[in-house]
Formats: sequence, C-alpha cells, structure tokens
Amino acid sequence: MMKPIKCNWDLVSLHWLDAFDGENGWTETKDYKPYRRTVVTVGWLWPNCLEGHVTLVTSYFPDEVPNLKTVGMPTHIPNGMVISQTVLKQASILLPPEELTSQKPPAL
Repeated sequence: MMKPIKCNWDLVSLHWLDAFDGENGWTETKDYKPYRRTVVTVGWLWPNCLEGHVTLVTSYFPDEVPNLKTVGMPTHIPNGMVISQTVLKQASILLPPEELTSQKPPAL
C-alpha cells in the first residue's frame, strides 16, 4: 500500500536581489551603468539553517520525512536581499512501502 508523504518544510518562491560585480579590468566611471538584478528561486525552506539567511533546498528524500537528514543543493540568501517570500501549495507524493525503497545517499 502506498502512503502519501508531504515535506514538513514549506515550499516557497523567494524573490531576492542578486549581488553582482562590474566588468573585469578597468572601468571608465563615466560609462559605467550598474543595474540591479532580481532573482526568483523555488525550493523547500530549511528553517534555522544559517543565522541571518534564508536557506532553500531543491531536493530531499521522501522516506526521511518528517526528520530530513539529507538535502540537495542548499542555497543561502542574506535576509537583507530578500524582496518577498510566498508559500506555495505543496502536493503530497505517494511513497511505496518501505520494503521497496532503498534510497540511501552515496557514501562520501
């Protein structure tokens, strides 16, 4: 029997300002035109991961819910660069019975 699983972390869309630098080499100040970039990142909100930052992850192992031990690609965005955060509707997934799942992260 399949059991429905939903991550206990919020799935969010985060709009934030990207940090950037100018061109490489010498820059003529009269010609330089900096501009702001807004980025949108979607992922699961890892609560209390890094002080002063919002941390999103792109992947997790559903058989570890509700106590995630392994996540994929954490992104840390300074709180001061966040424009807005929207909680998205998160669908439940169906996880096969435990005897059919052998998901384990690779040994490092």
